[in-house]
Amino acid sequence: MPAMLIAKARLIWGLVAAAATLVLVITGALVILIGGLASTEQSNQDQAESGCIGGTNAIPTGGGVGVDGEEAEGSVSGFTTEQVQNARTIVAVGKQAGVPAYGWVIALATAMQESTLRNVNYGDRDSVGLFQQRPISGWGSVADIMNPVKSAQAFYGVAAHTGNTGLLDIAGWRKMQVTAAAQAVQRSAFPLAYAQHEDEARALVAALADGVSAADLTATATDVSCTIGMAGISTSVVRPIQAGLALDNNNYGNSGSNWANMHTGNDYSSPCGTPVQAAHGGTVVIESGGGWGWSGRWLLKVQTAPGNLTTWYGHMQSLSVSPGQRVKAGQVIGQVGSEGNSTGCHLHFEVHPHGGGYLQDQVDPAAWLTKNIGKTLEATKQVAGLPGVGPRGAGQPAAAPAAVSGPQVRIAQANIKVSMSRSRYRSDLAKVMKHGPDFVSLNEAQSRSVSDISVRGYGSYRASADEYGARSQALSPVVMWRTDRWVAVDKGVVQLTKPVTGVKNDNRYATWVVLASSDGSGRISVISTHAMTSPARSPQARKNEAQRGFAKLAGLAQGLQKYGPVLVAGDLNSPYPRGGGDGDPWGPKPLMTKAGMTSSFETLGAPPQGWATHDGGGTIDWLLGSSATASSTRHATFRLESDHHGLVADYKIRGQ
Repeated sequence: MPAMLIAKARLIWGLVAAAATLVLVITGALVILIGGLASTEQSNQDQAESGCIGGTNAIPTGGGVGVDGEEAEGSVSGFTTEQVQNARTIVAVGKQAGVPAYGWVIALATAMQESTLRNVNYGDRDSVGLFQQRPISGWGSVADIMNPVKSAQAFYGVAAHTGNTGLLDIAGWRKMQVTAAAQAVQRSAFPLAYAQHEDEARALVAALADGVSAADLTATATDVSCTIGMAGISTSVVRPIQAGLALDNNNYGNSGSNWANMHTGNDYSSPCGTPVQAAHGGTVVIESGGGWGWSGRWLLKVQTAPGNLTTWYGHMQSLSVSPGQRVKAGQVIGQVGSEGNSTGCHLHFEVHPHGGGYLQDQVDPAAWLTKNIGKTLEATKQVAGLPGVGPRGAGQPAAAPAAVSGPQVRIAQANIKVSMSRSRYRSDLAKVMKHGPDFVSLNEAQSRSVSDISVRGYGSYRASADEYGARSQALSPVVMWRTDRWVAVDKGVVQLTKPVTGVKNDNRYATWVVLASSDGSGRISVISTHAMTSPARSPQARKNEAQRGFAKLAGLAQGLQKYGPVLVAGDLNSPYPRGGGDGDPWGPKPLMTKAGMTSSFETLGAPPQGWATHDGGGTIDWLLGSSATASSTRHATFRLESDHHGLVADYKIRGQ
């Protein structure tokens, strides 16, 4: 390759590197601003198998490589003798180990980024050598790592002195982008930085090695692997941006002046132009104008079916799909941008399990991805009778199912203390059942077996111990229902709060069930939750986290209202404001009110037995109904052996 061409490539990539570094600094240091008014992992092998980047090969061929791919060795000007020798060593080690030439490109790009191809005896913390490997992380001794042959063997994954994961251990690496493959080995804090050295690494391999072609220096993914089969739209969930190409800002649920209520999605920082792919199969919906300006020119959604799982993609600078188009998981749908209310290149990603709008039924995208990547999700839940869809002829969605209208229902709330013996627990549960409730919300059930919470004539649902772990707080809320009157048609668990440093048990959840009346009159949703303990006596960070949790609870309740009346019950650990007002500034009342939910205390005042729902005198157990469709007509407390009192209320259901 002529020296002028290499110099030009260096200049271009220098500018790209500066831009990429600026993006990384901005996105790493700032909280991305979005939405003021609105607004296992698919395995490496699975992601590699798709290889889809804008419908083309995963790696561009790049300039400067001839048709036969061979270049004279004299075309390595611009590199020092030391750099060339180290590059020769990396290539030779790869060749001897049987690593394909594309692996040499990845190795050289990595060493260019980590050490500028110099075998340095210093680096970040204890990092040394060509690949800046760390002795403390198991890459070998300093002497091993400072040996260019051994360090290259370690990178490729063929070394005898370390068992750390190398390139050949990465399933599907030959179909991955250079920067993704390099990051899979290096686990760098700057996963996108390797991309700037791709073309130069290819040019260097072509100059140093005989018999390599342009095709040898690229990933093996082809357009064929990107062909989308549209039958059924049932595909494994993937990340919206390929692994290694984005930084997770982990800012779902954040609150502050940047958002009207809370940050309803997660931001993934990545350079503008990075391909965005559909996280699952579905139909493209594009929103524009109106309240979507926060997302830029458009907000793209992928919808499995009306009223079903829908994911949102915001701030994109361009789209690769059109409204009504059916896509499959992994299909490129657009490019990362910084459109609308944004301070840097990133993707805003939201997950709505039931297709709700802003502040309706959204869940933590990171947690949802962790739970579902690699799993197959059907386009609809028609068989299960998920609200909003059902057979009405060939491919035509049915009208939304009717809400329960007319009857009176009874719901009971009981926090039966976790430390009580089984016999005392069952005694308290019997006292709850004497009231003949249609629905029951139980709290502190994490240590209880299935038989402990079983009552003849009632069904029950809570989180799975196999999925969340025994005694997890996810198992605390339980929803029960009379099986002679109700049939569960959908259910789920939503995490409301995350741990706060130095405090235990801040993982808190809400359990929800959608129930159809056995007489065909319609549906109703019931949510049980056990909120974070004692935020009022805690640092502000816990109050903020509690408020985020109540915002998520409000969003869940509001989202379920599209299917009919909603009842919420639980120990909210925030006293109902007996004297009026909103109560705790971080508490549930203002958020639940905004979501259209009203407490029985607000409608009926103090129960005949007094305000207390706890032995300490607090009014911390709440019952709420959707204001437009459920009105509380009476409520009462009753004594239990537990430190909490039982709370029961009747609700008159009105048509929507």
